[in-house]
Amino acid sequence: MKIKVSKVEKLGIILSVIGLALIFQPFENSLFTYGFYVLSLGAVIFSLSGYLPIRTERGETTIKDLVKWVIIIAVVLLFVVVVSIELVPYMIVR
Repeated sequence: MKIKVSKVEKLGIILSVIGLALIFQPFENSLFTYGFYVLSLGAVIFSLSGYLPIRTERGETTIKDLVKWVIIIAVVLLFVVVVSIELVPYMIVR
């Protein structure tokens, strides 16, 4: 099964717009936090979708490539979170 890379980019743009709408809405304060997360996710998806390999002339990639892409991103983010948590005790300024 093949997916167009442009659809992944559009997903990132749509999530970013939804996140901005949640951030700028004046009704509920708790939606601001969710808007930040949705906007961040959309920005990451849009930015990193340029690194998806294009396998066909029509700009498509395989599900296997997409799954590898998601796993690599998750592992890198997990690594950054774990390193940050481990370094926090050494960042205390006295």
